[in-house]
Amino acid sequence: MDKRALKSKNAIIATFLALIKKDPGERITVKELCEKAHINKSTFYAHYRDLRDLHEQLEDQLIDQILSTLPRSGTYSIDQPEQFASDLYQALIQYGPEMDLLFPGSSKAQFGVKLEKAIRQVVGSKYPSFFSTPQADILLTYQIQGAFHTYLNYKDGDDVLIRTITDISKALIKLY
Repeated sequence: MDKRALKSKNAIIATFLALIKKDPGERITVKELCEKAHINKSTFYAHYRDLRDLHEQLEDQLIDQILSTLPRSGTYSIDQPEQFASDLYQALIQYGPEMDLLFPGSSKAQFGVKLEKAIRQVVGSKYPSFFSTPQADILLTYQIQGAFHTYLNYKDGDDVLIRTITDISKALIKLY
């Protein structure tokens, strides 16, 4: 992407984020976004189909950022389940403000679903036989959703909380 196109795309993203941060409940239009970003509508449509496409691309980028913070040496869940749950929780804390902006209020549940789907794709592509046992499948769901819902309820990330997450993951893996 050339510098001008990148500058336009960055302006679109920055303006969109500023608009939803200012008033998350307000309906944004492409026209308004383009006016505030100082671009033509054709420039917007050169990068995105519509505002929903822009939003979905930002959601995907956020999930990619979270996944990039997780260690890739193992299968996330099998090799060190306690470390995976702790790392995921800490990544959610790190990217919490972005998540809150893109998934306000009750839409956070959608984020949990998208996050689990993305992690499952990574694990499945690296270890196709991982999901051959229901126990591994269920354990992964518990770890992802457990870390996610723990984040939603406890955003302070103190040592006791992280130790509790790791202890629960260790106990779960011992069951299977």
